[in-house]
Amino acid sequence: MEPAALDASPANVLAALLEQLGMRPEHLIARINERRVHRGCTPLSLKAAYPWLREVPSRPQPDNQADALAVLTARAGRCITASDIGWDLPRPRTRHSHLDAPGDAPLGPLLHEISQGDIMDRRNLLLLTGAAATAPALTLLLGPTEEAAATTAAPATTRLNEKLVCSIEGAVRDLREMDDSTGSASGDLTWGHGIWQSTTRVVAQAQGRGPLVERLQTAYIELSEQVGWMFFDARRHPQAQRIYHTGMRLAREAATSLTTRHSTANLVASAAYQAAWLGHHNDAAALLDIAARTPELPSAVAAVIAERRIYAAGQRHDPGAVLRFRDEALLDLGSSDEGTPWWATWITQGSVDAATGRAWLACDQPSRAVPFLNRRVEAASPDYPRDRLHAVLDLADTVHKCGDSDKARELLGQAEGLIGTVSSRRMAHRYEALSAAVSA
Repeated sequence: MEPAALDASPANVLAALLEQLGMRPEHLIARINERRVHRGCTPLSLKAAYPWLREVPSRPQPDNQADALAVLTARAGRCITASDIGWDLPRPRTRHSHLDAPGDAPLGPLLHEISQGDIMDRRNLLLLTGAAATAPALTLLLGPTEEAAATTAAPATTRLNEKLVCSIEGAVRDLREMDDSTGSASGDLTWGHGIWQSTTRVVAQAQGRGPLVERLQTAYIELSEQVGWMFFDARRHPQAQRIYHTGMRLAREAATSLTTRHSTANLVASAAYQAAWLGHHNDAAALLDIAARTPELPSAVAAVIAERRIYAAGQRHDPGAVLRFRDEALLDLGSSDEGTPWWATWITQGSVDAATGRAWLACDQPSRAVPFLNRRVEAASPDYPRDRLHAVLDLADTVHKCGDSDKARELLGQAEGLIGTVSSRRMAHRYEALSAAVSA
């Protein structure tokens, strides 16, 4: 028996249909996610359907719409079409957002938009892949435009002072120390985002030339890398990507000194790590190639980029590249260099071992990963609980794939004790997935 005809307005038809079918919005998204997983797509937030149910509803993207209609059709036992729900009506015009594509946006309006609102709290930001993800970094290789050169040559529009710039530089370091020790806790993330937004206002008002402007712009690029990493660790990937891209956009006009260029290379390498983590192998490789072309890299920065390349090579199942980039990283670490930036002091042989172990694990060669990850767990400092948690989870995954479930459970017990000391949705998700696999 077919459901009674719906008498609700098009804006409320989906809500009425879900009520008739006894489905909550979260149930609809859960069924959609089952279809997405089969295609290798990232799951949607369980609250993703809420905007579709508003009085003035938004419309799902085409692939989400097709999935939703298929789920509703199966549940209703009859064909549910886009016209049945009102999704065939013309889309309402929406205001263009510069943050939807920071790499293509004019710098002034982009910085103004960031400084004015809470756009990073939007849940409908889409993850960019392919050319959209790599183009902002690629433009760095082309050099500044004529407009950028003119802006750089102009005097600063706001007078900076040493104390303000020093305070911003100190805040970036404080944020790094906090993130290393506690992870991307919600309070830390809110504070980091607030610093980034406030610094955006200062940068927007101080475009021009001069040593203080240059230091401010370098600090902003470093801040974009740090806050982007925190959003990545919180599994808010589209937001992290927009922050990385904003740093790259500023670098197109500000990257006149080697210090600024090196900070930009580090930011691009972090964006590449996110892409590799998400399985976007071509994007990761392209971004790392761009980062590695930065001129006169200090040896420690070159080692950071090589370490990222080890991990990315493992994710794309390229054993030859894993060995090649490990050799490069160790060679860079062995080179004496007095120009190590403060943000690159974390790179050590232990870091390279961890990346190598993770790469072999990703290459489905867990036995080759064991010695590297054993060393990493033994060397991990209790002062950096997230780093230690990551190492313990890597080793637990490795020994489980080697067939030693008892050792894996023992390591998961250690990880459980560490979970409460660090806030990282990325690591918590990894722990839950691995616990389920070991218990299966």
